[in-house]
Amino acid sequence: MSVTDPRARRLWWAAAALLLANGLVLALLLLPARDQRLQQENQLLDLQRRIRALQREGQSSEVLLIAFREIEEFAQGYPRRADLVGVIGRLTTLARSLAVEVPAVEYRPSDVKEAGLTKVTLLMGVEGTYGKVRRLLYELEGMRRHLVIERVSLRDPKGTSQLQVQLQLAVYLR
Repeated sequence: MSVTDPRARRLWWAAAALLLANGLVLALLLLPARDQRLQQENQLLDLQRRIRALQREGQSSEVLLIAFREIEEFAQGYPRRADLVGVIGRLTTLARSLAVEVPAVEYRPSDVKEAGLTKVTLLMGVEGTYGKVRRLLYELEGMRRHLVIERVSLRDPKGTSQLQVQLQLAVYLR
């Protein structure tokens, strides 16, 4: 078959027409569909990133909420400032119940701004036998959540079985 043959020309025209039709289908149908698919994939990836970010934010918000609740519960464990007289009363009652004399109690309040608490330094003079004073110190150590024994000064007057003890305690109030 030669190029001048009419059948060969028709075949060439048919092949060119099919090639043109394929090009048009590619240009008009497949390329826009491909672009749309890529755009949808990008949207999906963006949405997944947003979901992950929101989940992290939700988790961190939840962690903050839990931390605030724990702080509130922690602060609730401390007596209120209005209960200072009651706390001092309980300390002296405890000492007297153990047959330890409490001749004097002094106190000095100061703020602990970082913790939002008030520290009250108590100077408490007590007198009693060694065993009773030791028992009082043991009971005071059991109150460690809001009471701290800062200093213990011991004096043993000659000729008596009684000890004189000066306690410096710190009570933390909210």
